[in-house]
Amino acid sequence: MDTKTFITKYLTVFFICSCSVYGRHLQVQLTGYECFYDNIETNVSCSLEYAPITGANPQLDTFIESPQGQLIYKAEKKDYDLFRFVSTSPGVYRFCFSNVYDSVFQTNLVYFDFVKGKGDDESFPGASTQTALTQMETTAYSIHEALAVMEQYQNHHRIREANGRIAAESLNARVQWWSLSQG
Repeated sequence: MDTKTFITKYLTVFFICSCSVYGRHLQVQLTGYECFYDNIETNVSCSLEYAPITGANPQLDTFIESPQGQLIYKAEKKDYDLFRFVSTSPGVYRFCFSNVYDSVFQTNLVYFDFVKGKGDDESFPGASTQTALTQMETTAYSIHEALAVMEQYQNHHRIREANGRIAAESLNARVQWWSLSQG
């Protein structure tokens, strides 16, 4: 194998590993409205996945607005959702969560993941063309796809783990207070 072929294959693997996906995994204390902003170019695939983890009534109102103020997505009283869209114009997009519909403002802990860019074909050189891929490129692309699926499973299990942990901590605190009152 000559040096040029080795460097080409090395750079291909490097570009696959440094994909253009931009994501956020945050937990937000939510009372009222909480908005986030992101600058997105035209024709970029995006997805927003969210789930309230805690709260008296863990449901959210959510909306996404384009730079022109047009409503792209609106959901009321959802306990989980995944929304995908393609940006129609460049600019700053706004996505907000709220629990203002509730008669009593409760603090909700919210998990959300915003991914800007496909991450699959855009980060893989030559994937959008009709040329044949080498065995190494095909294997690297398969690994990349499998890791993307694995990340989705991990996100789902993080949400479930957080729900279980918070419920267990709450129950533990109540049992401790009950034990103190009995003693």
